[in-house]
Amino acid sequence: MRKLDLYLGKTVASMMCLASAGLVSLLVIFTFLDQLADIKNDYTLLTVIQYVSYSTPRMFYETLPYAVLIGSLTGLGLLASSSELMVMRVAGVSTWQITLATLKPALLFVGMGLLIGETLLPDFERTARVIREDAMEYDITPQGGFWHRENDVFMQFGAVSHTGELKNINQYFLAEDQALIKMRWAERANYTPGGDWVMSNVVDTWPASNKPSEKYDKVPWETSLTPNLINTEILVEPDKMSIIELYDKMSYLKGQGLNAGKFELGFWTKILQPLASLSLVFIAISFIFGPLRETTMGMRVVSGLVIGIMFKFVQDLLSPASLVFGFPPIIATTIPILICIGIGFYLLKRAN
Repeated sequence: MRKLDLYLGKTVASMMCLASAGLVSLLVIFTFLDQLADIKNDYTLLTVIQYVSYSTPRMFYETLPYAVLIGSLTGLGLLASSSELMVMRVAGVSTWQITLATLKPALLFVGMGLLIGETLLPDFERTARVIREDAMEYDITPQGGFWHRENDVFMQFGAVSHTGELKNINQYFLAEDQALIKMRWAERANYTPGGDWVMSNVVDTWPASNKPSEKYDKVPWETSLTPNLINTEILVEPDKMSIIELYDKMSYLKGQGLNAGKFELGFWTKILQPLASLSLVFIAISFIFGPLRETTMGMRVVSGLVIGIMFKFVQDLLSPASLVFGFPPIIATTIPILICIGIGFYLLKRAN
């Protein structure tokens, strides 16, 4: 059985590698062609190549579940087409033993994806965005500016630079009864090497009193915000952050009494991504012993893409729904996985 496990593992693993290479290559080509349209000034062909290169870990991570799905379908499909699976079954090897042997290389891929997602992905994604925005001379500010709250101070930054400079800053200081007691505007704020912020060209006003406005050239600003914290939130989407970054961000927002829903959703998506990949492998195995037993290789690849698209559709439908309707994000990320496992278990039970 050990030799059989090794043979099954090598066959499926080789197909997973080919599927992953194919999917990543397609995304690299499409991204490269898309970025060529933006070439101007300092955003040159070399910069595009750098941007695409730093985006490759994200492409690998995003396509990993679908690569293991297609790899499982094609790998087991090859064995089914040559009647090797039938011989294994006749020799007394159960479908559950074949399933376990197929899940082993999938676990290796999932572990590799988890390692990349926690180490390379956040930094590479941030670097890719900085390279692009810096070459195109864009600020990294989202539309409508960047809003932040710290205790009883609400603040809005009109423009955020990846170098750590904030521009057009508006701060609103509230009393305990939520009454507005002071407003502060600053032209810019810079982060000093010593770890402190300094505001420039500051104007303080007190709307509830007749006190005249006061102007200052420089004002120190004590805050827990850092350029890295701001850049991470703006440049890296929650599902691309590391689990540690997401946990720290969730803790910070909850400590400030703010809604951490999108970061909690990203946290559970990252935590359950390995299980999601394995659930797709499980349903691929059940399809080989069920509906796709007699089909061609091309049909199996197409079926894998369709299953992956449907899985992604359900994920993308439930994820924002959890934020809108307020049910726990862990439910939104778990439902598609449970559906795959349920269908796979039913089909494998029928095959036995």
